[in-house]
Amino acid sequence: MSYPILYFLTDQWRYDCLGCNGASVLKTPNLDSLAADGVRFERAYTTNALCSPARASILTGLYPHHHGQLANTGNFNAVFDRQVLGHKGYFQYLREAGYHTGYCGKFHLGEEGHYSQWYIEDWRTEGDFLKALNQKGITYDFGIHEVQPLEWGKEAVFCGRSVLSERDHHDAWTADQAIEMIERFSEEEEPFVICAGFHGPHFPYAVPAPYDTMYDPELVERWENFDEMFEQKPLVQQKELMRWNTAHLSFKGWQRVVAAYWGYCSFIDAQIGRVIEALKEKGLYEKAMIVFSSDHGDMLGGHRLFNKGFNMYEEDNHIPLIVKLPADATETAGRSCSRFVSLADLAPTFLEAADTAFEEEKPMDGKSLFPLLRQDEGDLKKAWRDEILVEFNGYESTLVTSRMIRDETWKYVYNPFSIDELYDMESDPGELRNLAALPAFAHVMRRMRERMYHCLEEAGDSIVELSLWQSNSYGLIVSPREQ
Repeated sequence: MSYPILYFLTDQWRYDCLGCNGASVLKTPNLDSLAADGVRFERAYTTNALCSPARASILTGLYPHHHGQLANTGNFNAVFDRQVLGHKGYFQYLREAGYHTGYCGKFHLGEEGHYSQWYIEDWRTEGDFLKALNQKGITYDFGIHEVQPLEWGKEAVFCGRSVLSERDHHDAWTADQAIEMIERFSEEEEPFVICAGFHGPHFPYAVPAPYDTMYDPELVERWENFDEMFEQKPLVQQKELMRWNTAHLSFKGWQRVVAAYWGYCSFIDAQIGRVIEALKEKGLYEKAMIVFSSDHGDMLGGHRLFNKGFNMYEEDNHIPLIVKLPADATETAGRSCSRFVSLADLAPTFLEAADTAFEEEKPMDGKSLFPLLRQDEGDLKKAWRDEILVEFNGYESTLVTSRMIRDETWKYVYNPFSIDELYDMESDPGELRNLAALPAFAHVMRRMRERMYHCLEEAGDSIVELSLWQSNSYGLIVSPREQ
């Protein structure tokens, strides 16, 4: 039976910034409550730690090398922006299955607002938000009023009080639109799917009062990897410090940033609580599938780095994911799942929730999460993946390719442009010591390289495509004549 689907998509929310994921100071009561009624995934990962490629994977169920959105919209003269438009998204499949479809807030892909492309019938875009402010007599430009003073100002540390009030803030408006959609769609006989795309907690951390001062910076504990010296690390990571001008920031400065970020998370948690309450008032909470995730994480001073980008660290790629099924669909509420899952798994999950089949020339890379939601994961040892694959292809300033694979113990990063990375995730969870060049770990490198090769080959990534013209993929592949 098909049932309503409500998806909360945030931008740059770290895995460890949820109460239910172990945050000791940060408070997220509404998401914690949702996790108590659903399944909390301990090892969920993005497909790409960049907004547009990750969001395209959510929509299509494909890895970036398949859907073609390799960088953010507008990067490199938008050369990649239209490749994803040749693929169907989950909204189209569900619309064809009789669902009402709605989207409000940040989208960050091409053809925003166009029904003929994405099959979203009720669409509340960023432009609608600005119109709503204008109707209140508020002139607002995100770049001028928030980005420039907080990100590039003389005293900038990327955070501060938003010029907008709590009620006028973009993410409060997004919650308002989701509530209106619930009220309208609930009057119809057909089920609905709504995605609320929150802008935060993305930088600049422009947080409305009183959330901007909710947390004392002194309560932010020093990151275990803040003493990163980038020894035996790809040079591009140091270049990132230069690019964002963050090398001068002491941890005391980062404490201010993290405290503001926490306030932003609590603010969004409150907005999500409002939407869930509206769902309950309509008697739909027990009947609905509710999903919460981020598109990727945020370095937030880990390894001294800012934002996201040219690295494969956990802070960027490990994301929160909560899925609540209808009350009559599972008996596993409050359970956590330790299997590796991907953002690409969401689209096939939504399709199974809608009880609709799909056919496409290129099958989805993701797999429905329902086996993990409904069964004991111990029964799935052979039926589910034992590792996770993440890719990056560069953004804004340059195209730089890297691939990451990790299992329970090891993380291997293939950097064709630089030195490779190998981390022991059990003894070095902060990923400070790169073991790739050490002779003692040559056998681990050989095993992880072979494992990555087979995963990339299975995923159809042309980075490992063998032909008469290619015999060595920058060290990952060794041809028979070189062995």
